[in-house]
Amino acid sequence: MNPLLISGFGTTITVNKRRLIIENKLDNQKYDFYPHQIKHDSIILDGHTGSISFEAMRWLAKHSIPITMLNWNGNLLSVTLPKETVSSKLRLRQYEIYNDSQRRYSIAYQIVKEKTKQSINLLNELSRYYKEIDTNIIGSESDEDGMFKLNSTYDSRNLMTYEGRIADIYWLQVLRVFNKLCPEFKFVSRNNNLNSHNRNASDEINALLNYGYAVLESEVRKDLNSIGLDPSISFLHELSNSRASLVYDIQELYRWLVDLSVIQLLEEKKLKKADFIVTENYNIRLRENASKALIEKIKLNFNARALYKGKYYSYQNILYENVRLLANYITGKSRKLQFDIPEFRIKRDDDADIRKKLLSLTPEERKRLGINKSTLWYMQKHIKEGKRIKVYGKVMDKLAD
Repeated sequence: MNPLLISGFGTTITVNKRRLIIENKLDNQKYDFYPHQIKHDSIILDGHTGSISFEAMRWLAKHSIPITMLNWNGNLLSVTLPKETVSSKLRLRQYEIYNDSQRRYSIAYQIVKEKTKQSINLLNELSRYYKEIDTNIIGSESDEDGMFKLNSTYDSRNLMTYEGRIADIYWLQVLRVFNKLCPEFKFVSRNNNLNSHNRNASDEINALLNYGYAVLESEVRKDLNSIGLDPSISFLHELSNSRASLVYDIQELYRWLVDLSVIQLLEEKKLKKADFIVTENYNIRLRENASKALIEKIKLNFNARALYKGKYYSYQNILYENVRLLANYITGKSRKLQFDIPEFRIKRDDDADIRKKLLSLTPEERKRLGINKSTLWYMQKHIKEGKRIKVYGKVMDKLAD
């Protein structure tokens, strides 16, 4: 994943002598790409004034680069996609399975099962750095036996009840992390009084999450389009005239990666309230610097490589492979469906045990470890403020003993 964010007033996107020119004279910014030499795989438009020529749209389409347009609140407004794969048999089978309650349930079950596994994995990973996370309640409420029982009943209501309970547990724990990192942002929940899906964010955390989910939605739409599935026919979410419900089905498998990206961004302690805009309706949206910082985190995480079926793939490629697995199951090429996403490992050297030891170091232990007095003072200060710290070499080895 390597999107290019275009934001700001007065941006123009044109083609001049075969080159794609993206220019904003007010901000003195200019991008110049020769054919087949553009390194970006998508364009995200986050602005309200500007222009793009027909030739520029043709240029991007020829290079299979979708244009994602975000609404004023950071949600996905539209996306241009390359010509879709035509697969009449695939779509006919997709419609048949939707009308077969047992087959539809089997797919929904696998989505909820994998979403639960990934959500719990992220909480367990975060618990290594945040004592606020209650690992006991995680284990007691997310047992696999409960999932197996659900698989034998084929009752969609029970499945959704289970999914809702896990989501409540997940957001209660993540809420503690968000409020530990940025209590000034006043994050309460993903719901608000006006809209249960909180598409109009009333706080900075929800604005970041909405923006990240919009980027994820664009990626999922691109993969569904390339495989040839009908994005409006879902298996977990109810059909809606105004939503591409299958996109939301697949998003459930990867929302945790956006949540992690937001947490990692907040850990840097660089975002302030001034990095957000408050609209006349008291909704929150991101300024350009916040958008770019979040996209960079999402890009790094989606490009992270993990062992998948004996080889190392990026999470972006694994997303495509899981969409392909679904298509193969629908057409009958695969008799069994099991989404298989490698568990993410957070790579940091300042886990909860290390931070606790640093906070309790005596002067004698500090000297033995070879830590400068002022260095330890700053490390302890950063720990108390919830910031990340870097522990090097022999000090790390001695603390781990």
